[in-house]
Amino acid sequence: MSSEVLLWSLALWLVPQMGPRRFFKLLGQAGELEGVFSLSKAQVRKIGLDLPSKDEALVRAQKELERVQKLGGKIVSIFDEEYPSLLKEIPDPPPILYVQGNMPDKAGLAVVGARKATSYGREVCRRWVSIFTEARLPIVSGLALGIDTCAHEAAVRKGAPTYAILGCGLDVNYPASNTWLRQEIVAKGGGLITEFPLGTKPKPGNFPIRNRLISGLSAAVLVVEADLKSGSLITARLAGEQGREVLAVPGPIYSPMSRGTHALIREGALLVDHPEQVLEIFDLSSLNERQELTLTQEEAKVLSCFEGEPLEFDELILKTGLEVDKLLQILTNLELEGLIAKQPGNTYLKVSL
Repeated sequence: MSSEVLLWSLALWLVPQMGPRRFFKLLGQAGELEGVFSLSKAQVRKIGLDLPSKDEALVRAQKELERVQKLGGKIVSIFDEEYPSLLKEIPDPPPILYVQGNMPDKAGLAVVGARKATSYGREVCRRWVSIFTEARLPIVSGLALGIDTCAHEAAVRKGAPTYAILGCGLDVNYPASNTWLRQEIVAKGGGLITEFPLGTKPKPGNFPIRNRLISGLSAAVLVVEADLKSGSLITARLAGEQGREVLAVPGPIYSPMSRGTHALIREGALLVDHPEQVLEIFDLSSLNERQELTLTQEEAKVLSCFEGEPLEFDELILKTGLEVDKLLQILTNLELEGLIAKQPGNTYLKVSL
């Protein structure tokens, strides 16, 4: 793609109130990007827009491009070969993408969920994403607090690329607590991606728009935890509309953060309780053969007590008959192996691997 096509694409995208539908409708009327700015005011106003002059539009686009480059980023147009082919398949693909770092070179797995994730959700997310990265599966999420952050963290800690889709401009540091994570995502070969122009603040209405890119860049969407008002349910709905697989992890039935995932399962989402079930969708298996863990007889005895629901420490004392110190040692070992997770209230939960 020529720099001229990129500049005209960006010039049109930066028109106030512009969106994908208006962008492509104007392009269809004009036949070429530059020609859009020669359309009559009446034609343009029919779709609720006012266009600047060609010169004004080009100057603004050139300044935007230079600012992005100073950030160490780039702008990719839908007419560019680098634009993800998977994203072109969705309704209303963004004509412009702002990118810092890289874009995925193959279909990824979107991992999303509750902002107020429980220890159960975070543990499942960490363990599973670690396994997905072993299989070289790109992880896509939204850099929000909770499950999104956990998914990105798990990927970068394995040195694997992960892709954060932003609901704001590339130059807006949101959420501020994830500054280090943004840097690590780029450093590990992943990328920050957004369709929003520089300076765009993270308004609530931006996130449903952002969510369609999370699912759009992925072959499947995995919802780890969600209450009934979670934005991840929007991502799941959009995934279904885009023809993507929707997967949901079941959780404790009394947890509010399980209600959304259980609702998805009732509505037809695929219940997954093991990471290999997810990898099967991608025709993958973990590259590192997971060795069978060798447990002591006492460790196996403690682990066998878990049947899905969390258990309190006192319950485990009664079930196993072990001394307090011995049980604490075994629980610590099992937690280090990632087989159980400690939860609030001195309770423990078995984690699916």
